[in-house]
Amino acid sequence: MHALIARAGTVVSREELMRDVWGVTFWTSSKTIDVHLGWVRRKLGDDTRQPRLITTIRGQGLRFESGEPADLTDTA
Repeated sequence: MHALIARAGTVVSREELMRDVWGVTFWTSSKTIDVHLGWVRRKLGDDTRQPRLITTIRGQGLRFESGEPADLTDTA
């Protein structure tokens, strides 16, 4: 979480997460990230189908969303 929150609003690649969080300088299975991310999302109540906190950017990495999502129901 810290690695994502520290760069909120910025896409963080899986390679960066492996290096920064686990100290791995070679590429291994991304399942490590997927498993941990699943645990974090469940604890935060973040729905993977409509994420509000952690967004997966296909082919690029993950992004912790900064700020509140826009309320689309407010028309005032």
